[in-house]
Amino acid sequence: MRDQNIRTKVMSFLLLVCFGISTIMGWIGFYNGKEALKNLSFNQLTSIRATKSSQMQSYLDLVEAQIVTLGENPTTVTAMKELSRAFIQLGTQADQSKLVNALVARDGSLSAYYQNQFLPSLEKGSYRKQSLAQFLPSNFTTAYLQHHYIAENTYPLGKKNALQRASDGSQYSVSHAKYHDTLNTYLKKFGFYDIFLVDHKSGNIVYSVFKEADFATNLRNGPYRRSNIAAAYEQANVLKKNDAPVFVDFDYYAPSYGAPAAFIALPIFDGEVRVGVLIFQMPIDRINQIMTGDENWESDGLGQSGETYLVGSDFTMRSVSRFLIEDREGYFEALKGLDYSEKVIDQLDQFDTSILLQRVQKKASFGALSEKRATGIIDDYRGVQVLSSYGPIKFGDQQWALISEIDSAEAFSPIDTLAKVLVISSLLIGALMVVLASFFSRKFTKPITSLADAAQRVGQGESNMILKVESKDEIGSLTNSFNEMVNNLDNQRRVIEAKNLENTRLLLNILPEQIAERLKSGEAQIADTFSSVSVIFTDLVGFTKWSKDRPPMEVLSMLDDLFGSFDAVAKRLSVEKIKTIGDAYMAVCGRPVPNENHAKVMAELSFGILQCLEDFNRRNQTELRMRIGIHCGPVVAGVIGTSKFTYDLWGETVNMASRMESTGLPNHIQVSQAFHEALEGEYQTTYRGEIEVKGAGMVNTYLLEDQRAESHQTREAVV
Repeated sequence: MRDQNIRTKVMSFLLLVCFGISTIMGWIGFYNGKEALKNLSFNQLTSIRATKSSQMQSYLDLVEAQIVTLGENPTTVTAMKELSRAFIQLGTQADQSKLVNALVARDGSLSAYYQNQFLPSLEKGSYRKQSLAQFLPSNFTTAYLQHHYIAENTYPLGKKNALQRASDGSQYSVSHAKYHDTLNTYLKKFGFYDIFLVDHKSGNIVYSVFKEADFATNLRNGPYRRSNIAAAYEQANVLKKNDAPVFVDFDYYAPSYGAPAAFIALPIFDGEVRVGVLIFQMPIDRINQIMTGDENWESDGLGQSGETYLVGSDFTMRSVSRFLIEDREGYFEALKGLDYSEKVIDQLDQFDTSILLQRVQKKASFGALSEKRATGIIDDYRGVQVLSSYGPIKFGDQQWALISEIDSAEAFSPIDTLAKVLVISSLLIGALMVVLASFFSRKFTKPITSLADAAQRVGQGESNMILKVESKDEIGSLTNSFNEMVNNLDNQRRVIEAKNLENTRLLLNILPEQIAERLKSGEAQIADTFSSVSVIFTDLVGFTKWSKDRPPMEVLSMLDDLFGSFDAVAKRLSVEKIKTIGDAYMAVCGRPVPNENHAKVMAELSFGILQCLEDFNRRNQTELRMRIGIHCGPVVAGVIGTSKFTYDLWGETVNMASRMESTGLPNHIQVSQAFHEALEGEYQTTYRGEIEVKGAGMVNTYLLEDQRAESHQTREAVV
């Protein structure tokens, strides 16, 4: 009876411990896993939001630069003056009232355009009846120009800008043909919706590229005097010459058939004299392309349900919703569940955009519009729980909220799967423990105490302990097994320690020591900005042709020999090699360890590389030549990849260094203006001249001269 009680107690104890540990460890694992996953998701969303904010800010700054550039262009100034004069000249024609009546008569082409094309499209977009009298021109010049450039324009709606000159023989058409191609090309090249020239005194739109119903109207007393383009004109018309452009936020715009439109405007000056106002109608597509990653949300790291979008100060969207694009029916159903009206849902469907239509009165938009940057788990505009990261973005006097979100269900799906695995594994472990406890409880005797004590000591880390075998029964066998286990654990510990040392050496062969230590300490994503480094690119000239008929192993051996000598020089100078691609070699100085003398050190490396190439040619009786390019400036560096790590850097500095190499001369070191200045005159350079570099235009370049005949001690002091 006593044995039976002992077996029952042992079984009960084992089962209680098993289930208790499984439950506690499972809960701890689940909680910690969920917190870690939540923090990881928030960090990723914040990183995506910061990236999108930077891209959006860069684009808005580019638009500002583009309108300033075009507004200051002498061609634009001349076009503004000539088109304004020609516009006024049209208004001096006699019998204007008769001509207007003829142009806008019920059977006239202009009246037909408004009745058959403009008004139906506007009513469809605005969902209300529109009056013809509200839009039909009563001014002769407006009616005249719209007649010739819109109504009588044989090109279809949306392509009216293809007409360069009307056949009316007016001075206006001569001036229009003179400048239209330039402005039309500018619009297409930079993707704007429309470009306007407005007279600063009268408010007349004397020119537009796209030729919609706002062409030739007056922004002070015409049909669109209360629109946001009129607001942009009035605000820009009082700016001084050096003031920044004004930006007017999105609003429904009747000439674009009620679609959302935003405008940026800048006054045009001829010297110190104000002559007009230049206005750009902002392209919605470009903003959507930035926010949606060109509709590649998954590639941006947003999974199946994540998105990044903009919200204006009126708490409506300024970019398109992902769900309107990918899941229209589900998106509309969600809005119906939130009591959205059929009219709004029809407008979302008709315009195929959520801009100005989707309201986002949520914690994220309130916070971001209050200039806060934060994260949180909230309900989004569909009523779905999401992880959200939000912050403000400014352009001129306007402030938007930039929000990155992903559904909680998707973000936490791995931890939900883990919870199911924990439950199933706990049940399986429990069933197994019932069997084992029932079997081994019959065999437990007094020696089990010493065995349990020994097991506890092993669990605390003691691995060199051997128990004395005092019996030949099952306990003795168990003791032997225990001794073997301890011995195996000790051997495995040694193997693991050796493997860890080996892995550490392998990691240091791939990554810089500082970066490797950060990865080993648990830092998942590494990306750093360095304000000033020097980057070198080298490339063997004609190497592909030279190696074409040579055995692969010979080519590999020679490249290994050559690049190995480069590595030796780089290591001596504390320069970090980034990578080799074929017969190209890339290195950087000034990161990951900062070096104030990075430019001078890089100059030494370039001389060393040429010397290595000279030694290589002498040893192998070859005549290989090499181009070398160097540039200095800021870069972003980080670890790319998860299963295979690569430490790389990118940015304009890297691109310019590559261009310095690709446009250089064989066996010469071509450097940029920035690198030349960073040398501070301590190295002799020869001005090569201006070279056109893709993406940067014409840049000054120099050839770095080898000064090995001069004081070697001075150069070693620099290094």
